[in-house]
Amino acid sequence: NYNYSEEKTKKVEKKEEEKKEKSKKEEKRRIDIAEAWDTFFFAQVIRGSLLITQSTLRKYIKLPLLIIIKNTVRMLLFQFPEWSQDLKNWKREMHVKCTYNGIQLSETEFPKNWLTDGIQI
Repeated sequence: NYNYSEEKTKKVEKKEEEKKEKSKKEEKRRIDIAEAWDTFFFAQVIRGSLLITQSTLRKYIKLPLLIIIKNTVRMLLFQFPEWSQDLKNWKREMHVKCTYNGIQLSETEFPKNWLTDGIQI
């Protein structure tokens, strides 16, 4: 009986070590990705432009298209469409721009020198 509980304790400790090691690997991977972005000459310009493009496409093309598709399918299945609720939720969606360090700005305001310093959304 004593051996069983000792083995169980060792297994639990081993799993915890594996979780810690996995977490360390994941953190190292994130750091490597961040450093890789810093090696490109125009990295912040490219990254910032991609973020703005992705945000705009999501808010003004992808979400409205999904709302239209969803409600059209609901009508085809003889269900009550949820246009008003979907549009209300769509208008509530905010894309807050932040500096590269995470300082929040308004939805419409851009940080100074965002092309060279970086931006987050």
